[in-house]
Amino acid sequence: MFDETENSIRYKWNPRTQTGYKLRFDAEGAAKGGHCCYHVEDWNCHTVTNEWPCENLDEALQVLNHFFSLDLERERERLSSWLPRYNAA
Repeated sequence: MFDETENSIRYKWNPRTQTGYKLRFDAEGAAKGGHCCYHVEDWNCHTVTNEWPCENLDEALQVLNHFFSLDLERERERLSSWLPRYNAA
């Protein structure tokens, strides 16, 4: 599920932990030349308790794939229509 207000995509809900994972792109950080502009985060917490900063989309997808099975090629294609708008920032 894409959330353009947060520049994020929500993924797999984990009933055991009562949360899920989201991939967030930090467009502002990218515009300032930041290196870790992709963040895999816990989506349910208002205060981030688990965050994995990543330098690129491939690294972020690998982190997500660690938590649940993900078709990396298919997901990269799916995200390509969403990310360029923010990569240009």
